[in-house]
Amino acid sequence: MGDPRSDSLERLSDQEWREALDFSDRSQLTLALRRHMREAMPQWVRERTDGDAAHNLQRLELLRQLYQCLSGRLAAAGIEFAALKGLAHCPDFGSLPEDRPQYDIDLYVPSEEMDRARDVVLALGYEPLESMESSPTDHIPALIRKTGWEWRGDIFDPEMPLAVELHFQFWNERLERLRAPGVEEFWSRRVTRETAGLRLPSLSRPDALGYASLHVLRHILQGSGRPFHVYEVACFLDSHAVDSEFWSAWRELHSAELRRLESVAFRLACEWFGCRPGSVAQEEMERLPAATQAWFEKFATSPAAWPFHPRKDELWLHLSLLDSPRDAWSVARRRLLPGRLPGQVDAIYIPHRDMSWSRRALKQMRYWAFVASRVRHHIAALPGTARSGVRWWWRTNGLGRQFWIFLTAAVLFNFGLFIFVLLYNLYLLDLGFHEDFLGVLGAIDRAGLVVGILPAAFVARRFGLRNALLAVIVAGAGIVALRSLSTARVVLGGLAFLWGLVFSVWAVVLAPTIAGVVEEKRRPAAFSLFFATMFAVGIAGNWMGGHLPLWVHGKQAALLCAAGLVAAAILPAHQLAPARKSPAAGPSDPAARAPERARVYPRGPFLARYLVPFSLWHLATGAFNPFPNAYFQRLKFPVEQIGNVFSGSQVMQVGAVLMAPLVFRKAGLVPGIGWMMAATAVGLCGLAAEPPGAAAVVAYAGYMSFQWMSEPGLNTLLMNHVEERERSGASSLNYLVAFSAQAVAAFAAGRLIAPFGYGAVLAGAAALAALAGGLFQVLVRGVREWH
Repeated sequence: MGDPRSDSLERLSDQEWREALDFSDRSQLTLALRRHMREAMPQWVRERTDGDAAHNLQRLELLRQLYQCLSGRLAAAGIEFAALKGLAHCPDFGSLPEDRPQYDIDLYVPSEEMDRARDVVLALGYEPLESMESSPTDHIPALIRKTGWEWRGDIFDPEMPLAVELHFQFWNERLERLRAPGVEEFWSRRVTRETAGLRLPSLSRPDALGYASLHVLRHILQGSGRPFHVYEVACFLDSHAVDSEFWSAWRELHSAELRRLESVAFRLACEWFGCRPGSVAQEEMERLPAATQAWFEKFATSPAAWPFHPRKDELWLHLSLLDSPRDAWSVARRRLLPGRLPGQVDAIYIPHRDMSWSRRALKQMRYWAFVASRVRHHIAALPGTARSGVRWWWRTNGLGRQFWIFLTAAVLFNFGLFIFVLLYNLYLLDLGFHEDFLGVLGAIDRAGLVVGILPAAFVARRFGLRNALLAVIVAGAGIVALRSLSTARVVLGGLAFLWGLVFSVWAVVLAPTIAGVVEEKRRPAAFSLFFATMFAVGIAGNWMGGHLPLWVHGKQAALLCAAGLVAAAILPAHQLAPARKSPAAGPSDPAARAPERARVYPRGPFLARYLVPFSLWHLATGAFNPFPNAYFQRLKFPVEQIGNVFSGSQVMQVGAVLMAPLVFRKAGLVPGIGWMMAATAVGLCGLAAEPPGAAAVVAYAGYMSFQWMSEPGLNTLLMNHVEERERSGASSLNYLVAFSAQAVAAFAAGRLIAPFGYGAVLAGAAALAALAGGLFQVLVRGVREWH
């Protein structure tokens, strides 16, 4: 709109001009096109549109006469009204009276005066339009004069009768399921305007824009929007873009919910006609829900093509504005499966007395042909609407390409690790080592994690999350391979320590990477999906680990295959985008860097109270997590059956983790975590009994499910209560405590299992898990008040 160009029009062929005029006629934009682009039109198009303009001038005179007649009759009856749309929009909405097409007169009349106003219009020879009594609209059935006129293919036909629509409300909240509080106050703020030689009571400028926007939105949501109505809003926005006094009054008079609905029409106007919205309107558009913004990014121009293409993409716009699932279902059912037949479409202006039997038959044939065409339209619209719905849902609920790239890398990395973890202790047992040495290796591994966890945050911030991740994958694959080939105790201990150092970086970059590529409100879903996917990978990885030694003739060869899978993670990880630097301060700005260095690690009461039960929790789980494969081997399970047990337990963990968001919504984040810790303690008690066969499998599956079910909640709670620049530091402290507790627990459990057995050690672990759950409820319950 700000920079109209005629060069494209000048290149159109005659056939393309005919198609363009057909579109502009249907869109009611022909006269606006003529006013702005007449010089770019071929001679025959100028002559055609000049004729349209001449006919519209004749219709304007008829409009003036009808307005004057209605105004006088209603005033004589003591009935007040306000003119809506039409000439009341001139010139604020971009049209002069002689250039604005108008096919009916819209008047608002208070509902208590509606019957009397209707009688006044009926006394002028008007009749209600047939078959429209039950249609849910903002006005009573349109009132028309039956002059005998029939459609002759000219939308500017001066003889086309003018209808009268009497409105009793400005917005139909019941139908649209969208609240517009404050619209009833439009009536009390009405003013008198002069236009086309008439003095018309009409809405004030802010309310006129409000009603025009609601009118656009209503028709767009119902699949009947006309570009001309959007064009009028665009013209108003463009001409009032810098009128600060107007926008101040508009914002003051209209509620936030009403402004939200209006801003949808504003966004359409900007998308379709490139108008200047002004700063206030721009702010309101930016406040639209993310789902609505996503719809505009994909389908902004789709409603303009409804007369030509059977689509209902506007349904997803409607749903994006609704809060209630019940309302969304009602709207979707009404739009996808309309329950009302359309009104009459032929011979509506012919009096009944002039209808011969053959004309009545033709009318019915045309009507049912139209009904059939509408049925075909609705059916044909379903596939495209379903596809657009999937695209919109994916854009709205999707987690972003970077998340999926990271998830792919994590799948490969962890698939190899699941195989390695399942087989490595069994491989060491085959070499003649026992639980005491397994406990020592577990403690050394965790010691490496503890040593590495504090500088890991610095590494992540200094070199970036992406580079740190790439280094972890390369180093991790090498260490897994070397651990598979070495047998000397000192070398095994050294490699375990190195693995702890490397894995500390992985542990630190995990949560910040997910948080960095997913917006805050989707992080619980992202963390849940990530951990559920890792458990799904565990299903395949543990099953593969149980059977791979049979396929490659030995555990060592299977462990080397696991190292290859870890190395393969470098391929997707290399596609991760580097973290964007803040534009506010560059790397050379010491004032900007100093506060970040000073607050890499978060402070405050939340973290201290969070870490106390968190440490007990990892003392409890760390007492058993290094030994489940050895535990089941002591129960005489063969390696392939151990793989099946681990794989089956992962199936339960997937379901449990996916249910975690529901539990947290129902019980609350902190109480939900506490109850999951208590349930984990019950699973440890079952394992402490060292039951035979299936009972041990059930106890193990329950223990693992509830243990990992708490992980999405713990990660979400921590990431949501530290600032973005503190996330790496918070993750470091989180894992420092976890791995320190696990190192102590692994060393102690390994030493205690030999003299006392698994039963006593696991019973003590169960007591610690129950204590952790109780302390979590007590110490972290008021976390929201502290943040």
